[in-house]
Amino acid sequence: MKHRYILVTIVALIIIVLFIPMFNMLTITDVESSRIVFADRAFDDKEFYTSFIHSVNRKHVYEYYRIVNNHFVLYKTSFYAYGAGMPDFEDYKQKPVLKDGMVHIDNLNIEMESFSIFVGRVANHSLHIDNKTYKLSNFVEPGKTAYFKIQKVSIYALLRRLNHE
Repeated sequence: MKHRYILVTIVALIIIVLFIPMFNMLTITDVESSRIVFADRAFDDKEFYTSFIHSVNRKHVYEYYRIVNNHFVLYKTSFYAYGAGMPDFEDYKQKPVLKDGMVHIDNLNIEMESFSIFVGRVANHSLHIDNKTYKLSNFVEPGKTAYFKIQKVSIYALLRRLNHE
């Protein structure tokens, strides 16, 4: 009886450890399937950026993020030319600076809990993090939405993600 109690306790602990969300991660979720398709460690001051090719002027756009208090902070953007759909940052009292042929807007400090990117068919949306580049179309089908969020993730979710990579 004592051995059975120990065995049940060990199995219960393993289940708890596997399924309780414990790890703070930057996640990308495929909105259509609700499946986490990317996870990376999240900690304060971690930086990454996204890029895509603008549909009108066919030039790269870069958006720079920093993680602060489990939120994303869009702190800078760079692009080659204003075009249809490009943001107007006058509301944030920022002035664009032209440098090396690109428009740079610094000190945006736009804080958000999450954000979404509609993965384009020709825009080549990419995530640049930890000196690696990931095409979002490898995680989310073009024409669908990738949802970025900082959240606690279980070991089970991480293992499941690794098996789908």
